Amino acid sequence: MKNFWNFRRENFNLRPCKNLFIFLLLSLLLVSYSCKKDISSIGLNIKDRDDLLGAVFTDTLTLTAYSVFEDTINTTNIRSNFFGYLQDNFFGSTTAGVYTQFVPSGNNVNFGETPQLDSIVLTLRYTGNFYGDTLSPFNVKVYRLDDNMDATKDYYQNSSVAYVSANLTYNSNFCLIPKPNTKVKVDTLIEPHIRIRLSDALGNEFLQNADKMKTQEDFKQFFKGLYICANTITKDNSGALINIDLTNSLSGIQLYYKNDTISRKYSFPIHDRNTVRFNAYEHNYESGDPLFLNQVLHGDTLLGEKILYVQATGGVKTKITFPHLKTLKSRNMVINKAELVITNIADPLILANYPSPNRLSMYGINPAGKNVRLPDDPYFTNSVYWGGNYNATNKEYRFRITRYIQDIILNDNFESSIYLVPEGAASSVNRLILGGTKPDDASSRLRLEVYYTEH
Repeated sequence: MKNFWNFRRENFNLRPCKNLFIFLLLSLLLVSYSCKKDISSIGLNIKDRDDLLGAVFTDTLTLTAYSVFEDTINTTNIRSNFFGYLQDNFFGSTTAGVYTQFVPSGNNVNFGETPQLDSIVLTLRYTGNFYGDTLSPFNVKVYRLDDNMDATKDYYQNSSVAYVSANLTYNSNFCLIPKPNTKVKVDTLIEPHIRIRLSDALGNEFLQNADKMKTQEDFKQFFKGLYICANTITKDNSGALINIDLTNSLSGIQLYYKNDTISRKYSFPIHDRNTVRFNAYEHNYESGDPLFLNQVLHGDTLLGEKILYVQATGGVKTKITFPHLKTLKSRNMVINKAELVITNIADPLILANYPSPNRLSMYGINPAGKNVRLPDDPYFTNSVYWGGNYNATNKEYRFRITRYIQDIILNDNFESSIYLVPEGAASSVNRLILGGTKPDDASSRLRLEVYYTEH
């Protein structure tokens, strides 16, 4: 033992008792740190009332709910875009169009002395995702922008940019039958994409103006971009909304030409960082279901007792209010757990073509009427605590909003209304039909399940 302590003194220049004290102190600190838990994870595995000893359960607290039109949503430069036409028996029709810029694939473009046009083709890369019936075709129109797009500006689902009224498709009645998972033969088989031949006049204009393509900015002044949109073929055509990746290397304008009898191709892609693009959605609800029309279009909020709606693309959201929670303040109530339960009541046959959102989201409203995050939001906790994922077995979504409900009870100025929306509503097109607060089938009721204690 004497040799050991002599060794410690020699290497650390400390007395034995001081070394021992430091060792014990560090051990205590490590044990203390390992015992700490993030408050956001406490109770994550609680699944039933037996796990909450002494807590009282109720699911009969009053809720009021009704569906309304969504506010504007920002669709600027989103990761992927939807394009097409969809007729939905409940929600009416939705038309999805895209505004986008293009750039040359290099500076100082040179097509040679006497280039001869073969064709000019707009290509759009499928992602494989779609909504609706891909066997149902729709018409495609392509228009040249007449105004510049602004890289400093936000564009929304109802924004527009001025365009020239002449349709640029080579076939003025171009009809698209989407094939989002079928490879395309162009010399060889390449990945699935849409090919829309454009007018020869546009192709020749490109070939004759290489001097206006010295830089990307020069080109965007010469050719401001395209508006690509869709229309139904017949009133009974159900159509589909197709997801496309505009920044993929297969998306852009392809110019095919000959120079000295040699076939050539020049590409004008849609670079992620150097172009502006956004999705524009147009909803026509007049052809929707009467219950939907009466509630959302004509403001019959009492219909929210039976049925409710949520739709992406800046469509429809549901407002949920907890009108009597503030009266519980005098009961010294502690909310141990509160979950909002949303049940999907859509017909399974409808879900085949119109799948429900994978996730929902919610936000609150402050006294000034501004949208705010709830205190249970993943921004403050985590996604496991928050919930919102679709459970296909139970046909339901669950949100843990314990802190929000407690705040309503304790804080007089805390607003007791929230909005239910699809997550990622700018880049998804899913919709949901959910049970109201007093539906005919009580098992599908929109409800708040609460475990609480009083002291």
